[in-house]
Parts: sequence; structure tokens; C-alpha cells
Amino acid sequence: MQFPYLGWARRKKENSQYQYLSDEGEDHSLVHEPKRYTALKYIRHETKSWKSFNSYIFILSLSIANIFLFFSTVAMILIHRGSRCTEKEIRDGIPDSSNTAPIFDRLNIYRSKYHHNFTLYWWDDNPSIFQQPPSPEVDEAWERISSTKSIALSAEEVRAAGYDPATVWPAPANEFGEGVYYGVLDFYHQLHCLNMLRKTAWPSYYGDMREKMKHTPLKWEDHLQHCTYAVLRSILCHADMEVLVGQKFKGWPGVNLNFASTKKCRNFEDIFDWMETNAIQQKAPWSEYPDRSIIELDPEGILTPFGDHSGLEEFAASRGIELEVPADLAWQPHKQHPNEGN
Repeated sequence: MQFPYLGWARRKKENSQYQYLSDEGEDHSLVHEPKRYTALKYIRHETKSWKSFNSYIFILSLSIANIFLFFSTVAMILIHRGSRCTEKEIRDGIPDSSNTAPIFDRLNIYRSKYHHNFTLYWWDDNPSIFQQPPSPEVDEAWERISSTKSIALSAEEVRAAGYDPATVWPAPANEFGEGVYYGVLDFYHQLHCLNMLRKTAWPSYYGDMREKMKHTPLKWEDHLQHCTYAVLRSILCHADMEVLVGQKFKGWPGVNLNFASTKKCRNFEDIFDWMETNAIQQKAPWSEYPDRSIIELDPEGILTPFGDHSGLEEFAASRGIELEVPADLAWQPHKQHPNEGN
């Protein structure tokens, strides 16, 4: 009777209590059967231990694989979100001129990658509405993105923007309740200025803008200077560091710049959509003073040049401007709200 397992058992350490010789040349009488049975128990024990070890290795490998898959999934999500992340997520990591704006707490503004060809204007290239010459459709598109609509701010949001609520114009309490203040996103102010520069470039369509705006507090030339600098300041503030390369194009002598680029931009359409549903417009006509007390500031350096503290009428007269109060403005007497006793 042969027991091949005894050959394996023989190779165990010399001091093992279960070490036996091989079956070759050995007495296989019943006297040795108990020993063989004991050895069989040992082999079965070793087999169970080996199976347990294999199970441990299998479970460990499976765990490592799951961990690897988990981190791979996280990495892919982060890579995907790298091209689409909210302003809240990057506010602390990427310095930005408007990171303190309270609007980020109301709207998840994402950044996504956009590729722009930036070719010259060609009709065959299906240009953007904003590349097209003046028309009613073009004016409607520009009005949508450049109208300086107001948003409602709370006192906390006013403070977060760096202002004292006592100096900020409050919205009418009978329409919007207490503690609501007016604000405008600078984004829209900059687009308004760009639109003014655009209209000036098309006098054949828009007419003489100087004549149309001659009764406003600012001369048209001063308005254009203001707008030119506002757009310039925004460009310099964001200082786009993308590199444009010079290339050689077939049939074109010398070097020409390739203006195509891929940029990570705020999703401006999300902002436009949000503004269309969140902009506020009071029903009552504007007045010289709000319906609550407000701290009046010196116009010097903001509405007038440094060193000039004059009011609107005096300032306009000094510039030779004949003011015309718009029909939707109902100027009240030159004093604070009577309920405040000022």
C-alpha cells in the first residue's frame, strides 16, 4: 500500500514529530498505520493552512485591486472636473480679482475649456452674432449681455463686498422688504462699455452718438475714455498669458500669428441665465434720495476729478452741459428722506 504523501512529509524538518520515511523499502504493517494516519492529519492540516494562505492572498489581492480601482475612479473624476470646476473650488487655490464677490455663494459658476479660432471676420465661417455688423438682431444680443441690471444684496453681502450698508442705496422697502440693497456685476458694466465702443465704430448705423448723449452728465468723449479704460483695466487685470505662435502659411509670405487658442473660461451663459431670473427692477420711479436714510459720500475721485467736490448741476455747468432729466426720474426736493429728520 503506497502513501505518496509520506514522500512529501519526509522533506519536513528533521525535528518535526510528523517526519516519516518514504514508502520505498519500508514496513507497511498495521503497526505503522497509526503513524501514517497521524501524518495524514498533519498533511490535511498543512493543506488547510495552505488553502487559508491562498485565501488570504486572494482577499488581499482583491482588496488592493478595489483600492486601485477606487483611486483610479477618483483620479478620472478629478481630471474631468479639472476642466469644469466651480469658483468655490478654486477660490482659495487660484488668485482672482473677484474671489470675494458674494455672487459665488448663490451661483455655481463653472469653468470649462473653450477653443476659439479667432480668425478674421468671414461670412463663410458662420460668425458669432457678436461678430456681425449692426442689425436689430445684433442689438438685441448685445442688449442681453450689456444691460446693467441690478441684483438684490443683503447687508451681509454688502459687507462681504467691502462696503458699509449705510452707504449703499437701499431698494424700496414696500417692494422688496427691509435690508435689501442694489448691486450691479462689474462684468455687465464692462460689457456695457464695450458695447458703447462698438456703437461708436458704426456711425452710419447708430448716428452721431455725441449728439444723442449731449444732455448726459458726461460728455461723450469722457464717456468713451471711461469705457476704454474700464475694458483695458479688465484685460490687464486678468493678463492672459497664453502664447500665440508665428507660423508660415501656404501662399502667404513671411510670418503670421495663429490666433487660435484654447482657454478655460467661466461659463458666461450660466451667468446670463441666472441674471435673467434674478435681476430686480423697482416699479417706483428713481428719486434723488431713497426711502431710508443713507450716508452721502464725497463725489471727488469717483464722479468728479480729484479736487472737485461739486454736485451734479454745478459739475455739468462747469463742463458746458445742459442737463435733461430723463422722464422716468422723479427728482424729489434736495434733502434726505423726511422720516429721518435730515
